Amino acid sequence: MIRMSLAMARVGGLVVVFVAVLGGMALVAATGVLVDSGFRSQPAVRLAGADVVVSARQSIPRKEDLPVALPERAAVPGSLVGAVSGVPGVAAAVGDLSFPAAVLSGTASRTADPATAGHGWSSLALSGRLTAGRAPRASNEIAVNGGRIGQQVRVVAGGRPAAYRVTALVDAPGLYFADARAAELAGRTAGARAGTVDLVAVRAAPGVAPEALAERLEGRLGERYEIATGRFRADAESPGAAAGRGLLLVLPGSIGGISLMIVGFVVGGGLSLSINRQRRELALLRAAGATPRQVRRMVAVQGTVAAVLALAPGAALGYHLAARFGELLVRIGALRADQPLVYGPLPAVAAALLLLGVVRVASWAASLRVSRMSVVSGIADARPPSRARTNAGLLLMLASLVLATAPLFVRTEAAAIGPATAALLAVIGLALAGPRLVQWTAGALAGSRLMARLSGPAWLAVNNCHGHALRTAGAVAALGMAVTLGLSVVLTQTTITTAMSDQATLGMRGLVTITAPGLGGIPHGLLAEVRATTKAAGVGATTVVTGPLLFGDDPHLMSRPAMALGPDAEGLVDLEVVRGGLGELKGDAIALDERVGQVGQFLDVTMGDGARVRARVVATYRRGLGFGPIVISRDLAAVHTTTGLDAAILARPAELGPLLGRWPGVELTTRPEGPQAGSASAQAMVNMAVLAVLLAYVLVAVANRLVATTTARRDELNALRWLGATPGQLRRMIRWEAAMIGAGASGAGLVLSAVPLVLLGIGFLGRSVPAGPLWLAPASVLVVALVVWLAVELPARKILR
Repeated sequence: MIRMSLAMARVGGLVVVFVAVLGGMALVAATGVLVDSGFRSQPAVRLAGADVVVSARQSIPRKEDLPVALPERAAVPGSLVGAVSGVPGVAAAVGDLSFPAAVLSGTASRTADPATAGHGWSSLALSGRLTAGRAPRASNEIAVNGGRIGQQVRVVAGGRPAAYRVTALVDAPGLYFADARAAELAGRTAGARAGTVDLVAVRAAPGVAPEALAERLEGRLGERYEIATGRFRADAESPGAAAGRGLLLVLPGSIGGISLMIVGFVVGGGLSLSINRQRRELALLRAAGATPRQVRRMVAVQGTVAAVLALAPGAALGYHLAARFGELLVRIGALRADQPLVYGPLPAVAAALLLLGVVRVASWAASLRVSRMSVVSGIADARPPSRARTNAGLLLMLASLVLATAPLFVRTEAAAIGPATAALLAVIGLALAGPRLVQWTAGALAGSRLMARLSGPAWLAVNNCHGHALRTAGAVAALGMAVTLGLSVVLTQTTITTAMSDQATLGMRGLVTITAPGLGGIPHGLLAEVRATTKAAGVGATTVVTGPLLFGDDPHLMSRPAMALGPDAEGLVDLEVVRGGLGELKGDAIALDERVGQVGQFLDVTMGDGARVRARVVATYRRGLGFGPIVISRDLAAVHTTTGLDAAILARPAELGPLLGRWPGVELTTRPEGPQAGSASAQAMVNMAVLAVLLAYVLVAVANRLVATTTARRDELNALRWLGATPGQLRRMIRWEAAMIGAGASGAGLVLSAVPLVLLGIGFLGRSVPAGPLWLAPASVLVVALVVWLAVELPARKILR
């Protein structure tokens, strides 16, 4: 009965806990859905008729870490089809090919991803069926999904434009060619990939289970190949899908730590408020014979009850939030449209257990001091802040200043860890040292000559902040955290992205970019035509895997985007070469950031298809931030990429309109981008979206806490009215307190974020002003002021009415 009466009497404090856990559950469940999808999400299976798919391994194992996914297609020998066909239980085995193909005109065929829309006719047996016409036999015949039999269509396939006659209609997405023509278009009739196929699709004999057949194939083929069944067939069909899932693991993890810290901070603050409102009753329980352990258990029960009530609605909100994040990832091109998120129960269960653990630890920490207090100390209103807590907070803020200097010495993406960690440490330090700092500031103001000039309400407000330092500091720290993290995370991302973009812009200054996203790559013949008009160079794009190259890299293996250039880039793309020259980028040659290696050295590189190459360094350059630490030769990229086509053409400005008009699907842009820009901007957008939701959660939780705190002051305000204070004077006092809270939070947030951002700007941009939306600083101050004013003014008016 005592526990229930105390809980009912302190509903306001428990409401704060409820709101904090509700928002925290939504955030953690949403990021959990993204992480869960990173392990389990799969795109649609194209070869739905195949029971088993045999392919080359598309990942590199790493010790004590997730394997590195390889986004480029690794081929298998065509002879594997015969070897698989001879395994007992195999009804049919087909060598599948995928290559760039897109219709330019003449049909409404649905071609799926143009980079892999072309296939050989034999693949149709396991991906769909013939609905009309006959199979293509000649090199100029094609089967499509849509259109009409006998229609002439113009198609770019394998980078080669040509006219084809439709001989068949199928119910599968993509374009289907005669098998011999498909092998030619996929580049499997000559060169390093001659006689290979992408994978072998297998249909099991009647009565043979796919899993049993997979075991037989593994026993016959060994561990050299990947053998997939069920939903894992999609990974074999689409190597980029596994790499996309890796992005789902990286992006939430980059801000997940901040999310958990903030959730713990807000939940702990809510429990502290609830316990503070019960301090006198808890002290009386101690006097009645309750042990400290019993007091802590009672507080834990109250917090757990409030948390449990918030779990179900928080989980529902989290799944809704995850869906919005998924839409954002698809919109910015970071996630495939056919790769849906997975909405299983595991993220909600994990988030619930995590939040209950946070509530349990926070309730124990918040009630520890109260449970050990004497009756007199518990009844007393003012409690001096702990000296050890204050010293720890000041030390953390000092340590944050040291970490903030990282960009002055390390000019790589890893330098962003310094300001981000500095902001976290500074926020934690502010939360710990906040009560003493508020007390010192208010005490200094109370003892100054300024007090004699202040009105009565202002004088009361200053003394209230001094006497209730813990209450004031809680709001200051939480709002200061929102300002610090908001400015630090956003401006750090924009500053580094700007530095990358600036370097890439300098290296490609005065150039235009020609791309063909709808064709799967630059078609053959286009580069030659552009060169006939102006100086131009083909540019490839791929992913390579290397050991650690720069400070902050993974200590084992790390995948990184790489630009592919050839000798024709000499005098066109300016990497600010230090030694060697881009004219030597032929064969197995690479160029490196000058901080990574020297000309003449050899570097072991794993290409995007898993092939290991010992590449010779022919040039070193300075603009590694904009172009990445490694640039490979176009010859190397062409052999080890899925399409084998250039990703873009860089050219000097010229009259290219008439020329490009003859190439449907080709686009011209005047702002070239470096290889680092795409991944950096995608991560920045996701981080900012998560941060916006996170800060909205913090503001709502702090506003709720301020409302509860103001409502709990009813007895205090009534006592002042009995002493002669008018409602108008009390409203002005409340406004002065709100102004002090808003000013303290804004000032602390601006100061704690300014130092790391100034050092980041100096290190990356050569100036003390960071790049990005600087209007966020005054906007943050206005938002804080508005939140504090509304959360304090409205309940105060209701009390004083």
